[in-house]
Amino acid sequence: MTNQSNRAPHETMNEPLALLLDDNLMSASRVAAQLERAGFRVQIARAVPATVDAQLILLNLGSRGLNPVELIGVCRAQLPDARLVGFCGHLEIEIRRAAKAAGIKRILTNDEALSDLANSL
Repeated sequence: MTNQSNRAPHETMNEPLALLLDDNLMSASRVAAQLERAGFRVQIARAVPATVDAQLILLNLGSRGLNPVELIGVCRAQLPDARLVGFCGHLEIEIRRAAKAAGIKRILTNDEALSDLANSL
């Protein structure tokens, strides 16, 4: 699924691509809007597409339908140069620890991802 903005095609072609890995439609649409405001084109997916050239990967670590630790490894293998950022609830300590151990460097709170993403990246 790709989130398309109301911009003309020539306005979005030069914007970097952000891959948003999330299976929650409500949070994905809100985070995608934040990414677009920050100047990204956004592709929303539940898995890393075989052909994607994202500069930023934003992963919902608190997703119940995804395996975020496994996805971190897939992201690192398929898109080693992309910046990988996770987000989850501030009380989800175990998933934060597991994500850090899997190699994610930056983890935002849900609030940062949903309301102030441009300043949090």
